[in-house]
Amino acid sequence: MAKKRKVNEFRQERVDFAKSHAIAEREILPFIRKALKQTVAPVIFHAKTYGLDNLMPEALINKDVWSQVYPKIFNKLGMKFARAEYYRQRNLDRAIETKASAIDFLIDVWTSQLRDYALRYTYQISRELNETTLKIIREALGSEYLLGLDGDAKIRLFIKDITGKFKLRAGNISRTESTTIANLGKDIGARGWIEEAGGGGYKAWLGRNDKKERHTHLEENNTILPIDDFHIVGGEQCQRPGDVSLSAKERIGCRCTETYMSNTRYQAYKKRGRIIGGKLIGAS
Repeated sequence: MAKKRKVNEFRQERVDFAKSHAIAEREILPFIRKALKQTVAPVIFHAKTYGLDNLMPEALINKDVWSQVYPKIFNKLGMKFARAEYYRQRNLDRAIETKASAIDFLIDVWTSQLRDYALRYTYQISRELNETTLKIIREALGSEYLLGLDGDAKIRLFIKDITGKFKLRAGNISRTESTTIANLGKDIGARGWIEEAGGGGYKAWLGRNDKKERHTHLEENNTILPIDDFHIVGGEQCQRPGDVSLSAKERIGCRCTETYMSNTRYQAYKKRGRIIGGKLIGAS
């Protein structure tokens, strides 16, 4: 029987992230569905009560929902990935066991970092999500299928249209945000260990290497940089996959991740020929 080929840590990381990302996506989906439902609930209530004539969605949608949802999912999901990445980095460096008190301190730091990041991000994402919500409602109000229908039938079809689109949209949002939050958590956890290991860490972009991946992300695949440097994807700067500084074109639906390493491990890989010309070798 042929001996099973050992998968190197970078290939394994791709596989592990794909699995954990799928779980994370399912985990935050109920939060996103509920938030979308609450956002549009006043519009639906108004349509049922007063009809579609003179309906003004700009004044009706609940714009404050996301400021309550995002801090919750950032802390819940981000902390999970931060802790896992910290332990993964420690194990890869074959370090001695860290004392519980040190880990407890880091968890407090990470909680503060995730909260601050979520609060900064919420303003941006709330605006984007609410603008898209308004666009969907306006398109539904102007749809040709409403012509010639009586009032009740028109209302029923309008509500069916927007709720159907919101169900699909919830999946897309969950996929995107789970990438953003998971990679932020990994970044925070990796930095926690790298600082303990002496600082000066590195990072490398890891794509999925499949037909769904953007060519701009494939071009950055396996590129290794000092941990504070910026990746360039599609001409845009970012710290990591899913970074909120990216445009929708480069962020929405992204499934890539980032791998991290201490300076000690970086030098060891370089000596063994695993890093050449700013690229990880044998990681694809």
